[in-house]
This record gives sequence, C-alpha cells and structure tokens, in this order.
Amino acid sequence: MKKGIVIASFGTTHEDALKRTIDVIENKMGQKYGFENCKRAFTSNKVREKLKIKRNLIIFNQSEALQDLKNYGFEKIFTMSLHILNGIEYKKLSDKFGKISEPLLFNELDFKKIVENKEFNDAKENDAIVFVGHGSEDASDESYEKLQNYYKKFGKENIFIGTIEGKITIEHILKKLKNTNFKKILLKPFLIVAGDHAKNDIMSDDENSWKTILEKNGYKVETELIGMGEYPFIQKMFFEKFEKIYE
Repeated sequence: MKKGIVIASFGTTHEDALKRTIDVIENKMGQKYGFENCKRAFTSNKVREKLKIKRNLIIFNQSEALQDLKNYGFEKIFTMSLHILNGIEYKKLSDKFGKISEPLLFNELDFKKIVENKEFNDAKENDAIVFVGHGSEDASDESYEKLQNYYKKFGKENIFIGTIEGKITIEHILKKLKNTNFKKILLKPFLIVAGDHAKNDIMSDDENSWKTILEKNGYKVETELIGMGEYPFIQKMFFEKFEKIYE
C-alpha cells in the first residue's frame, strides 16, 4: 500500500521564519519517509491567500493536499500536525484518508516537557520570561492557563504566559508583574513560527506591541525572535507524535 504524508501547519508569509522552522521539519520528514511521499499544507486561509496574491504561490490546504496525493495513487495518507493546540486550525484537519497526529499540547506529558526544558525556559540575564501565544476563541484557549499552572507547580514563578487574541491579555500579565520585583523581561513568542505576530504584535516598536506596552510600564525588555519550531526538542515532540500514528 502506497503511503503519503501531509505536513500541516498554520503557515507563514515570512520566508526567513519558514526556512528556520517548517522547512527544517519537512526536510527531516522527507529524509526519513521520502520527499516524494510528503506534501505541504497550510491551514490558514489568510496566509494562503496572501502568498497567492503577493508571490503567486499556491499552497494547498490539508483537504487539497490529501486529494492531490490521492490523485497520485497514495491509498493511505497520514497528516502530521504542526499546531500547538487542539483549536480552530487543528479542527480543520480531516482524517478522511488516514490518521492525524496530536497537536503539541495534548496530554499531561506534553505540558511537562515544555515546562522542564532548560534552553526554552532560560531567562538569561533577565528576571522573568513573558511568552506570548496566539490565543483562540475556541475552548482550547484554556491550555495557556493550564500551562501557566504547570510552571507554578514546578516552582517557575518568573515565567508568564499571555496571548494576543485569547483570554490572557497584556493587561493580565501587567497585573501579575506588578505583584513582583521583576524589572528585566525576556519577551518570547509562544508560536511555532516567529513570523507576522512575533515581529509586529509582540516585538515591534509599534505603540500597541507587547514590547512597547511593557516598556511604557517601566520594564526593561529583551526580545528573542525564535519560533518554537526552531527548538530541537519541539521538533522531536512533533516527530514522536507522528510516529505514534504512522503504520
């Protein structure tokens, strides 16, 4: 039986960020399972539309990628998800022709792996880390609060999780910071790819960015433009999740 693989992510229009994350993961998958058996898919319609208009680049959504592989004679098609949560984008994925791997934060062990990784949680010369995720209107948004509770449980009181579009806003983070003596903040994206949101909403000098708002509130801010997908341990988590479903 001919087996195909769709590697599905939210996607990005930022080529530099793509090369450091999605490209790396896809190349490793291609080396292991055969490049001719793997197909890229972006779940974000906005990202795909932008790429089509600006660069005349056609990227399939997952459904189109499945059909394309089916047309080339693949009978069983597995989907590797590069999503963080079981949220709106993840729920777009179809298991019509084969299983879908879990998103990054799915079970208790996943949360533990994130919280315990030294490199990922290194504040360097700073007092605290503020991670900023996308957030969701979906119930999966609660995962950010759950992760925050895990950090607390493991005694990492200087690590904070906020969201751009979720329930934990910058106001919530400022309120938490005011109850501490922390002055130097390391601002990091809690996003697989450090693209548009990371560069503009989180780290830019725009008056509404997280960086600017923190600075206006008296904090010294260092930014680290590294997508989660650049960390080998995150890549390993995704690979292991895929291996569980590939048969």
